[in-house]
Amino acid sequence: MGHRMTPIVEAESIPVQPLPPGPIYEEAWRATEGKRFSAGIWYFISPMGDRFGRQMNPESVRPEVAVEFLYRIGVKAVSFHYPREFGPDNEEAWRALLTERKMGITSIAADVFSDKVFRFGGPASHMEEIRELSTRLKIEAQLLCAKYGCAFQTDWAGRDGFEGYLLYEPEVQWEWTRQHYVRILRSVEGRVGIAIEFKPYDAPEHAVIKTVEDALAMCEEVESAIRDQIVTEVRQELGPETPTQRFAEEVARRWQPYENRMGVNIEDAHVYLAGRKVSEAVRKCLRRGRLFLRHENDSEGRIDNDLLFGSVHFWDALESSLLLREASWNGVHEPDLFPQRDDPLKAYVACVNAINFFDALAVKLLEGEGPERLQSLRRSKRASELHDLLTRVVAGGVDYPRIDLTVVDRFRREMGIA
Repeated sequence: MGHRMTPIVEAESIPVQPLPPGPIYEEAWRATEGKRFSAGIWYFISPMGDRFGRQMNPESVRPEVAVEFLYRIGVKAVSFHYPREFGPDNEEAWRALLTERKMGITSIAADVFSDKVFRFGGPASHMEEIRELSTRLKIEAQLLCAKYGCAFQTDWAGRDGFEGYLLYEPEVQWEWTRQHYVRILRSVEGRVGIAIEFKPYDAPEHAVIKTVEDALAMCEEVESAIRDQIVTEVRQELGPETPTQRFAEEVARRWQPYENRMGVNIEDAHVYLAGRKVSEAVRKCLRRGRLFLRHENDSEGRIDNDLLFGSVHFWDALESSLLLREASWNGVHEPDLFPQRDDPLKAYVACVNAINFFDALAVKLLEGEGPERLQSLRRSKRASELHDLLTRVVAGGVDYPRIDLTVVDRFRREMGIA
């Protein structure tokens, strides 16, 4: 590996077949209206293998069937990885499927972690040729994101990190990652942003970008570095005698496309792996205006098993939903799941329902005794009084837009699949 100067990724794009759109499920469309729901195509089509077995879920479906299901329940966008799920071999097929259904693409994220060539990492690998390959793939994905109108490329550097002792230099890996993001953003002149998906560990014992604080710091450093580059470029082009105001105006003009183009994707299970709270991460990202994407799921915090949203951390799911509602956040909800023992279609519907459920509870909290009562309890720090309010609200029940899970059985019958 070390001697190869032009490493390649061996994976080919998955085959995608034409499929005419069928009837929509109007009751499901009503439940998905008003929020920007998206779905990652990978957990619908994957066999959901792990290190003990390659194929654990026989209920996965073909790619075109997954898109058809999402269309019928009113989901308007899909996310992919490049080049396997979305690449040169199947781009036209995906374009036809989505265009027929008036669906869009949330993100085309470069996969720089699945192929064996990335076993020592991607953008933060100690091998320069692998870092260059990773950046090239990310730029190709970024160009595709620009082509299809994506606001950002979701970025999870799955194998970038370190373990053991005396082998790695975390501060150098951080710098490589920063330079990597700068090049990606500049490749499309800021037309597409980046949503950093942080994670404390897995695959490596220590990831380069572990926490929400790491992700936010990286966002600020990348944008600062680009602004410094622009200042230098303008100074070289206009010369040292340029009037201060003209210089500042030109810098501002060139900088504007890059401002706030770095953001964060909060995946709940990744937060719980670090023993942290999702609501804390949401607060910090909202405060800085950098919450681009929510990967709602759950975990007990020991393994990244991508459980159903709110199935473990009920109160944290409620608080994070309340914060989004208070902030009038209109970003993308894209549950990220690993339904090894479940129907992936039903798991997705259950997460959509959970997102709507917790949002409805948040509305009830704000409209019942009101935001003044919440603020009063937040100031007093009286846990007993707050818990009493929360349990009364939950016990009182709530109406929320819901998709009946039997719609999945109906879809499978109509498509003739098990």
